Amino acid sequence: MANYAPSTRARIADLIQGMHIKTTDGVLVAANFTSTAQTELFTIVGRIAVLQLFIELTAAADANATVVMFNATFTTPTIALNALSIDSGSIASLVAGQRITCVGDAVGTAASLTDGPGVTDVNMSGASIILGGETAAGANFAGTIGMLASTATQAATISATGHLFYIPLSAGAYAEALV
Repeated sequence: MANYAPSTRARIADLIQGMHIKTTDGVLVAANFTSTAQTELFTIVGRIAVLQLFIELTAAADANATVVMFNATFTTPTIALNALSIDSGSIASLVAGQRITCVGDAVGTAASLTDGPGVTDVNMSGASIILGGETAAGANFAGTIGMLASTATQAATISATGHLFYIPLSAGAYAEALV
């Protein structure tokens, strides 16, 4: 790959790993990890296959037992909040570099916490989640992917970045960061 231009390498990565978008670095802070706080992370338009969805801590969590779940909501057509996972285990004392990962093998599966910084030991393993669609008139669905924190509230020390790897599956489909 060393002989390919950076733009060519980026396009090859898009084809193999999916398109990568992320929230602003470190934008998720204590207010987003407050019990019952819903934070919309990404807009989605059309039909996409989610290959990887995770939140990476950029500053350590405190000792409070906050849990996180991933969800999707659509405004076109109206589809109420729909779980993509169930609550993760407690994120208490996770350090920078650890991740909250959507496993994606079944909606009733908890979001996974990595066992250490910088290493994701569980991922979606080819079990992509298909989100969105097209109406009978051919219009793209419009919605969001979000996270819901609950059980306990984090102190002001935590920060994190959301990441999404996806493949567009309908004409004009895309995702973009909301925060």
